[in-house]
Amino acid sequence: MEQLLTLPDVTIHYVSSIGDWTTEREESVEDIVWVLVLGGKIGIEVDVFEYRLQDSESIVIQPNQSFRLFADSTETTYVSFRFTASRLSGFKNRINPMFPSIAVMSTRRLLGEWSSRGFLEIDITDDVMTFIQSHLIHTSLDDEDIFAPVLRIIHDSYHTELRIEDLSRIVHQSKYQFIRSFRERIGQTPYQYITRQRLIHAKSLLHYSDLTLLAISQEVGFNSPAQLNRHFEEWVGCTSARFRENKGHQLKRD
Repeated sequence: MEQLLTLPDVTIHYVSSIGDWTTEREESVEDIVWVLVLGGKIGIEVDVFEYRLQDSESIVIQPNQSFRLFADSTETTYVSFRFTASRLSGFKNRINPMFPSIAVMSTRRLLGEWSSRGFLEIDITDDVMTFIQSHLIHTSLDDEDIFAPVLRIIHDSYHTELRIEDLSRIVHQSKYQFIRSFRERIGQTPYQYITRQRLIHAKSLLHYSDLTLLAISQEVGFNSPAQLNRHFEEWVGCTSARFRENKGHQLKRD
């Protein structure tokens, strides 16, 4: 499945595919390209580097960089936003493979709405740019979402012991009703979401710090390096030691 929505100053490209695929190499020229993985895993070459990204992660490609995307034998879904750099004031020039999963939730919810309005030839450029700016410059939560207080607690306290019973009381639901409604809204169970936040932060520490695996596992809320490694290899596809050896997502090409 592939959708393309072209707006003034913004192009949204949505792709969902299974199996091996590779895009043609592109030049960003004067644009910024933000690639956000909604599900599965993709690879991306940016100049002489390769990155491995998976669900809830993204990368920002700067003007005058060349890139191509690829995947191998997995179901992948991603969306890319291409826009003129002048449209995003206050954005620092950086590549950031790590990104909060709040953006994924918002994007899934909004893609259908944007496509419908685009079909009616309604200009939604300003709405899309507001979304991009809110996530690339600062992460925002919709205060009207009943799960916003729960998500804030998880994002602030993922490294502590979080009890499902306590989280369910925040939205005035029973434990099992909360698990069911949370999964319907977020796409993961509360336990999976908490674990994912711990892994996202563990990946950042493995990439940017010299902390030991024991220290990292304690820092992000796992009981032991073994527990960290088990979840890490299941989600990322390699051991935490291998991830650190490759300097995170980045693999330099010969």
